[in-house]
Amino acid sequence: MHVRKRHVMLALLIAVPAVLGLWVPIYNRDAPRFYGIPFFYWFQTFWLVASAGFYMAFARMKEGRN
Repeated sequence: MHVRKRHVMLALLIAVPAVLGLWVPIYNRDAPRFYGIPFFYWFQTFWLVASAGFYMAFARMKEGRN
């Protein structure tokens, strides 16, 4: 992979979860509910797991193992 393209991918892998976590209006609501759980809680839980996946992908790309 081209070095510049790789750096952009690495930056996106870190930036996407950070921006979505800090962009409060996107998840500051009660509906829709998922099995009775308000949107705020299941959205945060989803991104907790997704962020771990993003970080694992970042770590693998940084090591050079695609």
